[in-house]
Amino acid sequence: MKPITPTTFITGLLLLFFVATFIKAMILKKQKDLFFFKLTEANGFCNKIREELKDLHDKHNKTKQFKATLSVAELTTQLQKSRLSAQASAATNSIPEKYSFVHSLIKKKMDSNEIASILAISSHEAEQLVTLSKLGQAR
Repeated sequence: MKPITPTTFITGLLLLFFVATFIKAMILKKQKDLFFFKLTEANGFCNKIREELKDLHDKHNKTKQFKATLSVAELTTQLQKSRLSAQASAATNSIPEKYSFVHSLIKKKMDSNEIASILAISSHEAEQLVTLSKLGQAR
């Protein structure tokens, strides 16, 4: 048997080092591929959740709009009572319902511009209604 020379020993060590490095590189590549797969899967899940959240947000906004429209319709309906009921209440010397309604909006801290927007009237008319409702409540 021949003794191992330093060159043979170093060559053997280098070969062993390269084999170990190659094996480690293959393991790291498999881990990278696995992480990439998991990341892609998580990204798809996030996109799905994002779409569902957007749909819920849209539904919420539509519901909110509907409620606002319904509220405006209710206010408009209350203001469009028949003239007979307004005349009947005037005959009994009570405050007209329209002024009472405007007064209730004032109590909710609404200014004349907001009242005009809700009632779909001019701001000048709303200011007049605010003044008249205050006069009517002073009685």
